[in-house]
Amino acid sequence: MQRTHLLVMAKAPVPGRVKTRLSPPLSPGEAAAVAEAALADTLEAVAACGADRLLLALDGDPGPWLPEGFTVIAQSGGGFNERLAAAWSRVEGPCLQIGMDTPQASAGLLGASLAVVAEEGREAALGMAEDGGWWALGLARPHPGAFAGVPMSRGDTGLMQRKRLEALGLTVADLPVLRDLDDAEDARAIAADAPRTRTARTVLPLLGAAGAPLVDVVLPVLDERGALPWVLERMPKGYRPIVVDNGSTDGSAEVAAGLGARVVAEPRRGFGAACFAGLAAATAPVVAFMDCDASLDPADLVAVCGPVLAGDADLSLGARDAAAGAMPLHGRLANRYLAGRVRRLCGARVSDIGPMRAARRTALLGLGVTDRRSGWPLEMVLRAGLDGWRIAETPVPYRPRIGRSKVTGTVAGTFRAVGDMRSQLARAAAAARTTRSRT
Repeated sequence: MQRTHLLVMAKAPVPGRVKTRLSPPLSPGEAAAVAEAALADTLEAVAACGADRLLLALDGDPGPWLPEGFTVIAQSGGGFNERLAAAWSRVEGPCLQIGMDTPQASAGLLGASLAVVAEEGREAALGMAEDGGWWALGLARPHPGAFAGVPMSRGDTGLMQRKRLEALGLTVADLPVLRDLDDAEDARAIAADAPRTRTARTVLPLLGAAGAPLVDVVLPVLDERGALPWVLERMPKGYRPIVVDNGSTDGSAEVAAGLGARVVAEPRRGFGAACFAGLAAATAPVVAFMDCDASLDPADLVAVCGPVLAGDADLSLGARDAAAGAMPLHGRLANRYLAGRVRRLCGARVSDIGPMRAARRTALLGLGVTDRRSGWPLEMVLRAGLDGWRIAETPVPYRPRIGRSKVTGTVAGTFRAVGDMRSQLARAAAAARTTRSRT
């Protein structure tokens, strides 16, 4: 009896070369981590499926994810058709070939699929993918022309592959249909389908569960009843509002809940306290912040969050383009002064310390922002700059707010804000001096 084979076609999980459709929302490094987990799950299942010979046709170099027992061969040839044919030339008997995109495929499923061509007398077997491709192909004996002329990476690739096998005179058995891991929704669905896999353990902290938002939007609220409906109805798809009620007496929390927002109560007064409470409650991979007074349009969050979702920035700021009457002169001057101090203290080239911003949740939690009053926005930028974060700016329109500002709208609020900002600048200056003295 001929030896059975299981052949895996894979790429080494190198950032920028694998799972590129996961970026955005993931960074290239995070996408590579998902790819490595999927590859490790796949190889573990293959090693346990009972095949006599295990082949890995690899584009790249082996890594610690490779278990024992595999013969590694380098992928060769031009297009994917040629690389498939070259890999199959190393096969000498019944074989099932898979890729690294179906980490939910168990050892039992792989063993049963291999048995279709190795034990049940079928000449060929094909497992279709939900997107129209195929995830597994089995042959009782290799056919050099099995992939000739089949268009790859298209919605009809699976159908055309079946027609090619039938054109060779082979009877084709159907294997179960599986979902390929290509984009974020695929990753979430596969994680839900196979929750005990490395893939699920990698995907869920980065992307959340199936149907989860990509961005949580923290909205600090203190008596914003009049602005809430306009703000919440303009929230982009995939952006979940988290309204943090900071002690409202006008029924803002009830209005927000009635409009479908998640409401978090933070009785301790302070803009930073409300922002931190929202960050602690968030679960999406990216967290955005913005005022809830209708001065900023939630539709602009897409542009502000874009650099973070794409992995091009660690912190993205909305630089306010103020309409007439939207920002008082003293506010403009103070903002210009603060932006200049930030540039000098930490090198971050910013023009505005505005309230609309976005960053990855886990990175923000690790940044260690401690201010719980008006210094929160400035401290975040200063700490990010001192830590070497990539900071991007995107212009956003800024309109006259609904209601009076709780910070600059009162003398006491203005003085508190000035004191908080000065404290953060002093701390950043001390940190910068310490860093310079060490170098």
